[in-house]
Amino acid sequence: MTYYEERYRLTSRAAVGLAASVLLVVVGFLWHLPVVFLLLGAALAVVTAQGAGVIDRIRRTTAFRADQAGITLGTVPDRLTVRRGSRLFIPWADVERIILYPVHPRGRSGRAVVQCIGVQRRATSDPLRWGNEQAPGCPVPRVPAWATRMITGWRLDRSRLAAVTAAVAPDVPILDTSADPLPDNEDNDQPNSAPEAGPAA
Repeated sequence: MTYYEERYRLTSRAAVGLAASVLLVVVGFLWHLPVVFLLLGAALAVVTAQGAGVIDRIRRTTAFRADQAGITLGTVPDRLTVRRGSRLFIPWADVERIILYPVHPRGRSGRAVVQCIGVQRRATSDPLRWGNEQAPGCPVPRVPAWATRMITGWRLDRSRLAAVTAAVAPDVPILDTSADPLPDNEDNDQPNSAPEAGPAA
């Protein structure tokens, strides 16, 4: 079976969150706190770890997958919301193009540019359950916010993605807006060089 899959990895930020959670429980034991406080501390540590995406990264949950059926964008580990950060499957019949584009995450304009991947859906596709607004910072139209992911905590192997796409959906191109020119009918007013945007999730 032809497929390409990437899983989340334990990043330095997630590792710090895990260490802080473990330290919280250890300190509680050393201070001989009552059992109820230790239980509350352990519960808080678990919630903190989940909020930082530590558990999902340790479990190496799927970040991205392309196979014969379509494209799966995995759950965003550091999001506790069930909407825009939740898992999304898009069948090839709804995929017009795969878009790669850079953004400055909101509130982190001083940090390096983050690469994003998004799926431009065909104009005839049914609306998603939520997240149908245009993806912030994406210079190509019809890329819903829910159908994008920042490539953080995992790596994209473009050659493998291209090979799988060519094998199972040869009519679906991969457009890298930081390197490839936009088609004339989609060259809108949005800047093409790392616009500032909200998190793609």
